[in-house]
Amino acid sequence: MNRREALTTMGALGAMGTGILGGQGGIAASAHAAEQNRAQTAFASSFAHFKEQLGPTKVSFDRPLPDQLEGVLYRNGPALMERSGTPYHHWFDGDGMIQSFRLQGQTLTHLGRMVNTTKYVEEKKAGEFLWSGFGTAIANSKNLQRPDDINVANISVLPMGEEVLALWEAGSPWRLDADTLETLGRKTFSTETDGLPFSAHPRIDRDGRIWNFGYMSGSNQMALYELSPDGKLKRASIVQAAKTNMVHDFAMTDQYLIFALMPIDFTPPTNGNIPSFLSMLSWDDASSVDILVIDKETLTIAHKFEMPPFFAFHFGNAWQDGGQLRIEMARAPEFETLMTQIKQATLGLPTTADAHAPAAADIVLDLSTGIAQLQDLPFTGADFPCFDERYAGERTDTLVMMQRSDDMPSDVFGLNTLAVSNKRKDSLQMWSYGASAIAEEHIFVPGLSATEGEGWLMGTAYNWKSGHTSLSVFDAQHVSDGPVATATLPYGLPIGLHGKFVASNA
Repeated sequence: MNRREALTTMGALGAMGTGILGGQGGIAASAHAAEQNRAQTAFASSFAHFKEQLGPTKVSFDRPLPDQLEGVLYRNGPALMERSGTPYHHWFDGDGMIQSFRLQGQTLTHLGRMVNTTKYVEEKKAGEFLWSGFGTAIANSKNLQRPDDINVANISVLPMGEEVLALWEAGSPWRLDADTLETLGRKTFSTETDGLPFSAHPRIDRDGRIWNFGYMSGSNQMALYELSPDGKLKRASIVQAAKTNMVHDFAMTDQYLIFALMPIDFTPPTNGNIPSFLSMLSWDDASSVDILVIDKETLTIAHKFEMPPFFAFHFGNAWQDGGQLRIEMARAPEFETLMTQIKQATLGLPTTADAHAPAAADIVLDLSTGIAQLQDLPFTGADFPCFDERYAGERTDTLVMMQRSDDMPSDVFGLNTLAVSNKRKDSLQMWSYGASAIAEEHIFVPGLSATEGEGWLMGTAYNWKSGHTSLSVFDAQHVSDGPVATATLPYGLPIGLHGKFVASNA
């Protein structure tokens, strides 16, 4: 049974069970079962559209784009989720595919290509998965010689002039041609840092400098990087710290890099088997979150705070407000429930609305008293925070997030609503893609005005009923009015993770 058949079968069985338990029969039961089947396989069905290359495909926007809005949106995400009948069990396992959406005139040109990592090329030649992944254990998995053996390059992108770096979390970036998306090879910043992890959430300072890190599970160490605007390594350092077993993102002010090290324990295998990485992680609810405040000048720990346990994948902006640091984030109560829900969604099984409990909050760190607090922000069920990066490290009033609408089926994993909060105006604007859509991360694109928060929001959404992916552009100040322009592809794309926009005049 291939993946498509397996997903359909699992969804049908789940729907049948619902109908029987609900005591429904006849036409009503069949309709209910069909609706449940669609809901349960919504997320997973996006991966059934997999091809090694999609496009180039040209489509028109339904309304004129703003004249100054021209450039390329690059997105990355897991795409290949099955080989020879063996499915991956977790979204994060899939081999990465870079998508480019080129906006020019009134036309959108889409191109999608797989990142030809060492892992992808070797497994394609073998016709089967050879290594265990983040959330899937593969029988007779090959031993790892270095993390890049299993590098799937599937999380984010970092545009670098004529190249785009495909970013993972535990290994090296991979270089792609910015126009053709052809894989050019593994990126090496220096011989000393060759093969060290380079994370998927670099931060770009207002002067163009690039800051990043890499976590090394089980080592109590974290690598730190400072790059010049053209991507050359200026400095690299190692910080000693506990709880560096899984660190996805960080925040940045003018003076500091800020890390929330969460209570995730790492237990390496002892019996010679190669399990999934996820099976070696466990959540310790009795432990704390350690907040490290690292001075940019010295790359050493300047302050350390402890907070009650929470889990956060993603952070927004951060800035210093007098003697306090303020950090925006999307937080959840813990880690393991979210991982379970992602595995169920990947396999086409229904999830529950309770799994979508992440909410936005500010971490407030008082540098003089050493006290850390959480202050809730007006988002619920939300993730993928975004802000006007022209003001990175300075106070920003506009925060963009993705969340769920009330009519989104509770057993469908994902988000479908764009929401924009303006703290200065005490306002919250929202726009939903509808109950049958899963919206991906949206990107802020500055307009001609230098005013913080004025510009455009751009993002993709997958309609799991039609099987199509669309790209929409919004006025960031008037999101509730809906998109100013939308272009819809004649096919669907695998639901991805992160991206960046590069303006034509950049």
